[in-house]
Amino acid sequence: MRKVLKKWTALLCAAVCGVGCMAGLTACNKDTMDREVTVYMPDGAPALAMAGLMAQDTEDNGITYFVTKADGIASKVTYKDETQNADFCVMPLNAAAKLLGDGNRYTMLGAVTNGNLYIVSKSETVYTRENLSSLVGKKVGVLQINNVPGLTFKTLLNLVGVDWAEVTNDGTMYEDKVNLLPILDATSVGVMDADCFVIAEPAATAQAKKGYNIVGDLQALYGGKDGYPQAVLVAKKEMTEEHSAWTSDFVQDVKDSIEWLKTATGEQIVSAINGHLDNTLQESSLKAPLLTADVIGRCGVRYVPSIDCRQQAKTLLEGFIAINPQSTVLPQAAFFGVDALE
Repeated sequence: MRKVLKKWTALLCAAVCGVGCMAGLTACNKDTMDREVTVYMPDGAPALAMAGLMAQDTEDNGITYFVTKADGIASKVTYKDETQNADFCVMPLNAAAKLLGDGNRYTMLGAVTNGNLYIVSKSETVYTRENLSSLVGKKVGVLQINNVPGLTFKTLLNLVGVDWAEVTNDGTMYEDKVNLLPILDATSVGVMDADCFVIAEPAATAQAKKGYNIVGDLQALYGGKDGYPQAVLVAKKEMTEEHSAWTSDFVQDVKDSIEWLKTATGEQIVSAINGHLDNTLQESSLKAPLLTADVIGRCGVRYVPSIDCRQQAKTLLEGFIAINPQSTVLPQAAFFGVDALE
C-alpha cells in the first residue's frame, strides 16, 4: 500500500526527482505531501475498515491514525482551528451530514460500512418484511434509540407501515404498536424484560452464549443485500482539491485494507486497532475471538463510492428527518462532490 513520506523525505525526494528528470528517469510521486496526514475513526465496526492500514502503519510513513470513542468523533471535524481537524474522518452518515453537509469544508468520499444491525431473540422466528408486523404489542430493546441504530429501525418500521412507540418513564405499553425500549449496549440483552433486541455486530453474535439467536437482518430488511450507508469516510477539501492524486491513492489503500480483513485473524485486527487508540489506557470494544469471517461479513464493511451511494444516503437521511428533524440534515450537492475519486 502506498504510504506518504514526511517532509524531510519529501524534500530529499524532490531533489532526487530533479536529478532523475534531467537524466530522463521517473522517480517519486509528484503529489507527495509535506506534512503529517491525520485519519480519525470511531471504535467498533467502522475501525475495521482501516485495520489493514493500521496493521501496516509505521512511525515515518507520514500518516497518523487515531481510533476514538464513538461519542467523541464529531469533535474531530469541528475545531475552530482548522489545522486541528482530521484530514480524513470516518463517522456516522447522519452526523457527517449534519456537521459537514454544506460541503464547504469536507466532502464524502464514500461509505465504509453498510449496516451491522440485527434483531436477536430467544425465539427462532426469523423476521422478514412480511412478518415484521408480528412485533406489534411486543417489547423491543433498541441500541442507541435516538441515534443511528434507533433511527434506522424506526425508519424500517415506517417503511413497512408498522406503527411504533417509545416506552416512556411511565411504562405505558401499546397493544397496537411495537414498543421500543432504549438500551445503552448489549449488556441489557437477557437482563431487560423484552421480547427481542436490536443491537450491532459483533455483539449480536456474542449473545448466543445467553441463548439468543440472530432472527432479523436490518440491512436486508431495509435495503436488500446492499444494506445502507452507515459510516462514511469524509475528507477535507484541501485533500480532494489540492491533493486529489494522493487522496485517490488513499482511497485505494482503504479498499485494500478492507480486502485484508478477509484473511486477517481476529488477533491481528484487534492488535492493529488497540495500537492506535487515542486513549492509550483503553482497549477496543472489539474482541478477537468474535471476529470470525462470518461476523466480519455481517459488519457490512465495504467501500462504496459517494457517486454510487449518495441517493441511498439521501433516502435514509430523509427517513431519519421524518422521525426527528433535529437528527440530521439533507446535504448539499457539494458534500457528494468527489465523484472522480471512485
